[in-house]
Amino acid sequence: MSIAPFNNEKELVTFARKFFANRVETFRKDIAICMRPICMRPNARKQHAYFPALSICISFANLLGGLHAGTLRSHGPQELNQLKQYAAKFMKAEYTSDRRRLEILYEGLRNKIAHLAYPYVVFDTDTKPTTFQGQPRRRVTWAIHSSKPRPVIKVSDRPTEYLPRNTPWLVPYDCVIEVGIRGFAKDIVSSIYGRSGYLRHLRSDRVAKERFAKCMKDYFPQ
Repeated sequence: MSIAPFNNEKELVTFARKFFANRVETFRKDIAICMRPICMRPNARKQHAYFPALSICISFANLLGGLHAGTLRSHGPQELNQLKQYAAKFMKAEYTSDRRRLEILYEGLRNKIAHLAYPYVVFDTDTKPTTFQGQPRRRVTWAIHSSKPRPVIKVSDRPTEYLPRNTPWLVPYDCVIEVGIRGFAKDIVSSIYGRSGYLRHLRSDRVAKERFAKCMKDYFPQ
């Protein structure tokens, strides 16, 4: 591998700083717009665009995982594994201390938002046996918040309950994933710029530079 088409490592790192500055500025702008509360009807409760914001967060984290792995062409289990590896190295320990957090985030929320605009009201982990191999079956519902205490992604098992309304029949669940958008977005940015973040790693690691350069060839085709 090489860092071509960059002429030298200094040029690559200089570009990487500009690349991330641009991506982070756009990311923060998009999250701020999604988190701006609006009323759709007079006297109604103010609403946020939670799912577009969550989709943006996961997509940006996937980009970072791909840059770290050296490929932007992964899908499915490989993409999830890249996200786990990136989180383990550059994000807070809470993201990987409970393996269910990223697995359910990716399989139960990200995939359904990407294809259906909204997740299923209950996600059955038995539909993804490879991802959840060796784990008990869970029926997972979700709660998305603008902000929430740590951990910003929390998975809680509980006795079987039923969704309270807006269902054509009784729909049971026994697990809840909660996500705090603002905290998640902040942690993604910190994973780039933190003291042990990806950009510092990129400056000092030759393999990281080679992987970044490889991805840039796909991102900016000549």
